[in-house]
Amino acid sequence: MERDFGWTSVIEPLGAENAYVNRQWASASTTFSDEQSISVDNAASTSWWFETRNQLINKYFVSTQSTAALWDIGSGPGVVSSYLYAHGTPCIAVEPSRQGVIASATRGVLSIESDLESLQLPESSVHRVGLFDVLEHVDDRQKLLKEIRRVLTSSGELVITVPALNYLWSSADVFAGHFVRYSRRRLKRELAIHGFKLKKSHYFFATLVLPLFLLRAIPYRLGINQPIDDESLLEQNGGKLGRLLQIFEVNLSRYFPAGTSLFAVAIKDDLF
Repeated sequence: MERDFGWTSVIEPLGAENAYVNRQWASASTTFSDEQSISVDNAASTSWWFETRNQLINKYFVSTQSTAALWDIGSGPGVVSSYLYAHGTPCIAVEPSRQGVIASATRGVLSIESDLESLQLPESSVHRVGLFDVLEHVDDRQKLLKEIRRVLTSSGELVITVPALNYLWSSADVFAGHFVRYSRRRLKRELAIHGFKLKKSHYFFATLVLPLFLLRAIPYRLGINQPIDDESLLEQNGGKLGRLLQIFEVNLSRYFPAGTSLFAVAIKDDLF
C-alpha cells in the first residue's frame, strides 16, 4: 500500500486475496446490506445498465490519460472499479459492506472494509475520488464532501454519478434509500457549498427518461404499487437493441438536456 499509493495505515488482511479491513472503523452502517451487494454483483455480469454506465465512466478516465489511482468510495461489489481496473485505471475500493469488499476483491481490486473518514488518509494525498451512485444514499453529505475535499490534492478530481431529475422520483428511490435525485443546478450548488466547482457535467440514460416517468413516477404519484423494481431493470441485458442504445448513451446522450442519471467531475475551488 505504501509502495503503490504513498499511504500506510493499520488496515489488516481480511483473509481473502486483495481484501482488507480497517480495524479503526467500528460503524455497522452501510449503504447496502450484504444481500443487496450480492444482488448487485449477480446483476452486473449481464446488466445493460451497469455496462453502459461503466463504459461512459471509463471513457472519461481514458480521456484524461492519467495513471493516478482512483479511490472508489462506497464501491459495493466493485462493479465500477473492477471495470476501470481492467481498462488500465489503478483503483482502491472502499466499502462498509463485507460482502461487497469480498466481491470487489474477487474481481481483482484492492478492497478495504471501511468508510472514508476512518481511514484517516493524509491531507492532500489523493488525486482522484469516485462516488458512483453513492452520494444520493448519504444523509450527512456535508461530512463526506468535507473529508473528500481534505484528502484531495489541489489538482485532484471528484468523479460522480447520481440519479437525476426530481420528477422521476418514485417508490424505487424510496426502496433504494435515496435522499435526493439531482439536477445539474442542484448538484452544482451542493458542491459549491462544500468547496467544489464543476469541471464538467452532463446527463446520461436519456433513453430511459420517458419509460421511467410513465412506468414509475406517474404510478407512484397515483399511489399505485411499483410496477418495475430496480433488480428486474438492472438485470436486463438489452439484446441487440440494448447494444445500439448503449452506443448512443456513451457517445451522444451528453448532448441531451435530460437523463435519468447525471455524470459530473468536480475540482476544489481555490476561492473557498
